[in-house]
Amino acid sequence: MSTIEQQKGEMEDSNLPQDVANQTQSVDESRRRFTKSGVLASGVLLTLASRPSLGGGGGGGGGGWVCKTPSGFLSANLSQHGTTQYCSGRTPGYWGTHYNWPSPYKSGTCNNTQYKQDYKSWSGGTMFKDTTLGFHCTGYGAGYLKYSMMQVILLGGNGDPYQLGAHCVAALLNAKMGWTPVLTEAQVRAMFNDYASYGYYEPTAGVKWYPADIVTYLKSTMTL
Repeated sequence: MSTIEQQKGEMEDSNLPQDVANQTQSVDESRRRFTKSGVLASGVLLTLASRPSLGGGGGGGGGGWVCKTPSGFLSANLSQHGTTQYCSGRTPGYWGTHYNWPSPYKSGTCNNTQYKQDYKSWSGGTMFKDTTLGFHCTGYGAGYLKYSMMQVILLGGNGDPYQLGAHCVAALLNAKMGWTPVLTEAQVRAMFNDYASYGYYEPTAGVKWYPADIVTYLKSTMTL
């Protein structure tokens, strides 16, 4: 740029109305802040950026999207360390309509086929509270005491606030199927059991996940 053109540009800037000049300065400052802090965006945004299917999105190891362990989800590093993990877990909605659950878990018996999505239509099956397969139902988890796993999936928001129980059951079945390599059955149980005991789960020391936070994480391992 020539000296004359530069001087002309400076004169035009000086003649701008004050509010326009202030707006221009604000935009410039915002751009500088974004340049400095853009890589420190929230973990939620970084996780969403990792979620698109990279292998077909099918179940049973046929693809899925990038997923993280609870602590990895929390840190949400931009860089990938080691082997990238892909999850293709299923949602509670899937397990509530697919009744051939992986052994030893059992969906139970529907006694009224006209209302399969009504938890009252189901009996038998693996209980949500089970000393070997299920979860603790003391303290904050007492509301799930009398239900089977299928019934918890079908309870809905009124009987299952945040659908925490439903997502824990789905995550448990997904882990058994091998669809969520970042989560084992024991880890899923620990999430709910810690919530039942303390009202929250700690993915790492000093960080507390309440029901909505736990559900947000579990959803990140479920493709459909």
